[in-house]
Amino acid sequence: MATIVPVLHGGCLCGAVRYSVRCDEPVVDYCHCAMCRKASGGVVSAWIQVPPADFTLTHGTVADHVSSERGTRHFCPRCGAQLYMTDPDGRSVGVTVGTLDDPEAIRPTVHGWDSSRPSWLHITDDLPRYDEAPPYDL
Repeated sequence: MATIVPVLHGGCLCGAVRYSVRCDEPVVDYCHCAMCRKASGGVVSAWIQVPPADFTLTHGTVADHVSSERGTRHFCPRCGAQLYMTDPDGRSVGVTVGTLDDPEAIRPTVHGWDSSRPSWLHITDDLPRYDEAPPYDL
């Protein structure tokens, strides 16, 4: 019997950009780094990490910003919503959980860059926490 791999859909605030992402066994992390805070405008970002073959831009065109030597952030040029992030070696795509049509379809599995988390933010869960990048991060 074939295994059915869930496909999730999402897009930007204004609807100009849409994507689909296959989520076989996704790593879903909270990122507490300063760059994610600045890029999202939120105090924490959540990402689904998938191989590039599992991500498809299905509608529209994105703009991009090389935010560090480790990654390029892709966003809607009309509304500015940050949608996903790629690494320079093409090993991973990090899709922002907040842009999923159904964010309830997945659950976070780890915290990254916990040493950068604002001291007043308390997320009480039993997920593994890494002071810097989780081991799978690029």
